Amino acid sequence: MRNFTDDEEIQVVLDRRQGDRRQRVQPIEQERRTADRRSPLPIDFSEVRGFLGEGIQLKGELSFSGAVRVDGHLEGEIVRGEVLIIGERGRVNGEIKVGTLQVSGHVQGNITATQRVELLGSSQVTGTIRTPCLVIWKGAVFNGKSEMASP
Repeated sequence: MRNFTDDEEIQVVLDRRQGDRRQRVQPIEQERRTADRRSPLPIDFSEVRGFLGEGIQLKGELSFSGAVRVDGHLEGEIVRGEVLIIGERGRVNGEIKVGTLQVSGHVQGNITATQRVELLGSSQVTGTIRTPCLVIWKGAVFNGKSEMASP
């Protein structure tokens, strides 16, 4: 019996004419593997109009246009805007309603994004996520439920 390496894919094919099974082994090309790798959503940081720095705590309602980055602690009922970036040291407790959200830090609360939510490897999110596009990277922690409606 042959041992297969990680670079080989095994497929079991049912031959309907004979009613028996046979194996077909196809090596997975290294090019295909690297071409399939994706990277986080590129964000132009020159477009960031607001910044909540590390060590800053804000309680209340935040409303903005453009992009805002949070590296501090934000606690509020509703966060509204176009692009919200939560850095690795950022913490948000509250309901978030934005176009696009990229999380590297901690979020506790419900999230509604009209375009996309991306949970990077260091993120920890607890709550319900409603978005047409949800990306969860290896290492991210998501406790809750997701609802993916059409955009």
